[in-house]
Amino acid sequence: MGNVRLYGSTSGYTELAPPAVAPDGVLSLPSGTGTLLTAEGGKILQVVRATDTTDRSTTSASFVDVTGMSVTITPTKATSSIMIVAAFRVISDTATNGIYSLTDSADTALSGAENAYIGDDTSSFRTLITLTGYVSPATTSAVTYKLRFRVESAGTIRVGNASLTGQMYAIEVSA
Repeated sequence: MGNVRLYGSTSGYTELAPPAVAPDGVLSLPSGTGTLLTAEGGKILQVVRATDTTDRSTTSASFVDVTGMSVTITPTKATSSIMIVAAFRVISDTATNGIYSLTDSADTALSGAENAYIGDDTSSFRTLITLTGYVSPATTSAVTYKLRFRVESAGTIRVGNASLTGQMYAIEVSA
């Protein structure tokens, strides 16, 4: 048997095509009227990437943006979710602790990536970290996400992207 086409009432059609080799089977349709359901959840719809190759530092006890570590995405569906991933190098040349956070453009921390505490109270350090946040913005307008950081107390902390490229991804996932 070949393909079966179901024509729309005004235009277009949906085609049912069996696999080349298939066991015998029966497709049972409900009686009456209804809607054909499709499974679309969990698909990657788009990926937006930003890179940064500059060291940034702060002595601020209040959160400040890490310039260069932001990404803007325009969701294709208002029902989509966005996963944000930021990978970067953290450097402290003194015994200073840093706090890092992924936020939206209104500086609201993203679930799973709020206030990541990185540091060593006794010595300097260098380490690679990855923060992952998840949000459902309920819009098809452009949305910006960014990395922010601050010191816990006096001192200087750095995001060291000059020696290892910092990367940030916005990944749209269908609902």
